[in-house]
Amino acid sequence: MTRRAAILAFSLVALIGLLGLQPWDLALGRVQRSAVAAIAEKTGFVVKTVERAEIALLPFPRISLSHVGFSQRDGALSGEAVRVRAHLRLLPLLIGRLSFDRIDLVAPQIDVAVAPGSDGVTEWLAAPLAEIERLRSQSKIVVQGGSLFLRANGAIQSVVRDLHLVIEERSLNEPLELSGSLTWRGVPTDVSLRWPMVGGSAKAALSANSPLLKLRFDGTRSGPDESVINGLLALSSPSVPELLRWFGEESRLAAALGALTLSADLQLKPHEASFNNAIASLDGERLDGVLKLSETGAGRFALSGTLAGATLDIGRLVNRLPIPSIDAGDIGPLDLDGWTGREIDLRISVDAAKLNGARLNDVASYLLIKKGRFETGLLRASAYGGSVKTRLLAVSAPAGVDVKLQAGLERVNLGQASSDLPQLSRLSGNGTFQLALDGAGRTFDELLGSLVGRANLSVKQGELGGIAFVDLLRRAERAPAQALRDWRQGKTPFESLTANAGVAGGLLVLTDAQMSGQAYRFILSGNASLRTRILDMAASLASPTSELKLPFSLKGPVASPFFELETEAFLSPASGTSFPSLLTR
Repeated sequence: MTRRAAILAFSLVALIGLLGLQPWDLALGRVQRSAVAAIAEKTGFVVKTVERAEIALLPFPRISLSHVGFSQRDGALSGEAVRVRAHLRLLPLLIGRLSFDRIDLVAPQIDVAVAPGSDGVTEWLAAPLAEIERLRSQSKIVVQGGSLFLRANGAIQSVVRDLHLVIEERSLNEPLELSGSLTWRGVPTDVSLRWPMVGGSAKAALSANSPLLKLRFDGTRSGPDESVINGLLALSSPSVPELLRWFGEESRLAAALGALTLSADLQLKPHEASFNNAIASLDGERLDGVLKLSETGAGRFALSGTLAGATLDIGRLVNRLPIPSIDAGDIGPLDLDGWTGREIDLRISVDAAKLNGARLNDVASYLLIKKGRFETGLLRASAYGGSVKTRLLAVSAPAGVDVKLQAGLERVNLGQASSDLPQLSRLSGNGTFQLALDGAGRTFDELLGSLVGRANLSVKQGELGGIAFVDLLRRAERAPAQALRDWRQGKTPFESLTANAGVAGGLLVLTDAQMSGQAYRFILSGNASLRTRILDMAASLASPTSELKLPFSLKGPVASPFFELETEAFLSPASGTSFPSLLTR
């Protein structure tokens, strides 16, 4: 035996001898009672039931309790564990006293009592943390393979599975520190927390990492009565709708968002969170500003804020929304409550925006939502040398949903717009458009039938592609049968194009619609059904220098109507084709 080995063996024999000389009773009953009392003192868990107790001195001293039932003193937390291992401190053991430096809860099933309807992590943890805070000191607690059940009046609100946590040892007034992993609602997550347990200013930190969320917060907590938390927040998610769904929040408006990153100076007060100097990135587009999330009572939250940025694809956001098609055949009730579940007052300004191909500049938009009220629109925007404004308001009413729609375009260069909007490719000129509609109903059919309002279009000094009215009149006067075979070709310059329409009883009725140039005048009249989206209109093309008039019809679905000559003497053998988009929209 080497000298080193001899020294180790002698030390071990001496240690065992010291343990054997101590006047403490190794009877399991007394050990169990001592262990139970020490566990309550060091963890705040009161042991209620124990099936069996064991003590082992090697390779390190420990006490093992099997099938243990426990609870906190106030009853906020209770549970059972397959095994509780209490790791004994060696030096206190030498003088016959039990003291633990670590307690393992093996496969525990933990119940946390929560208020009915509560859905916030802060609410769930408030009572257990308050009990731990009252401890003078706390041993290291290790949770291995546990499950956490959040119950309200016995009913399970939520379940946390695969719980592996390490709660670090702490002395009086030291912060609570924990780290580990868990699975909540099917998503594995790594977490770490540093939480101050006393008043005054102290450091606080939180991090969470899962496939749906990466979050980090570093700051301070002051209190204790009305605690305020300040610090730097950074979070990111590949899908905001999926993230909210993970937290149990179903939001139709959130469907507009995709990937999100957010950094901000966070200030948390009771029932309020302020995000100052916020930098949000929506699918890579940056918006800067301030946001506030506040509780308004009855479990409702309100989001408000102002954001500004360089660019924003508004069309992408709108197209992601689950907006129902306006179909009179849909007899289901209009569901405004599904869009107004959370209060929002949000203002967004950007230098440039896209809206389904259209390019807008100097855009100021807003979204204002309260229970039973939805309002959004463009306060201002410049586009193609002109300006654009829109407003949509929907309000719950005795008749169902009261809807107001307003839109206006002023002095927009349609030729420039056609480069981004193919549906305007046949039309040029400087245009002005006004639309105002108002209606109410419980279904789309009722709403469409109740709409009243007006629409006005005016275009100056432009061209209409797809037909040459001047050439058509000239050919009709000279050789009608031959000249009218290919009449859907060329362009028609015009000095003015106007269309005025009224809306009532489910119909859009043209009251005055005409286009005029130096050698022709084109007049259109008729109506379009809002329910069926079918056109039933007639037109005439006349020459100011003769009595010749060419009658036309414009009929069929709004998306693809047929524009045809009606007089047999001037019929074209070719089948009719879609009329230029100006008259179909």
